[in-house]
Amino acid sequence: MPFLVAIGGISSALIYIIKFLKNILLKYATHAVILSVQFTITASTIAFVILFYGFTITAFISLYNSLINALNYVLNNPDATLSTFYGFLSCMGVTDAVNNGVTLLFASVGSIMIFHLFRFTFGALNVIKNEIFKLGVLLGQAVN
Repeated sequence: MPFLVAIGGISSALIYIIKFLKNILLKYATHAVILSVQFTITASTIAFVILFYGFTITAFISLYNSLINALNYVLNNPDATLSTFYGFLSCMGVTDAVNNGVTLLFASVGSIMIFHLFRFTFGALNVIKNEIFKLGVLLGQAVN
């Protein structure tokens, strides 16, 4: 009989230990999963913004360089069929105007692009701010 009482006491103690561990694991494991997902979302948002800026600036510079190289090739290497037309445009000063105009065009387009990037920056900072706020709320809940 004392053996059965000891087994009953041990089993009830094990049940309470298992319930305690289950409650702790549920509380902290769910917060850990939610926090890891929130950290991932925040980090991927920040990485996307940085990569978007890098891509936009690199694409704009590459487009400018290819257009300038194409214009320099056309202006410096006219073939025989276009030599009369090229000479006429060169005498009128159109070739120099086009060369300077492309630079001014890209400066104008670049400033417009910068304004649009600023608008994108404000939107992206708003999204990042919301994600960091959610992360702070989740961290506060996990600590309590």
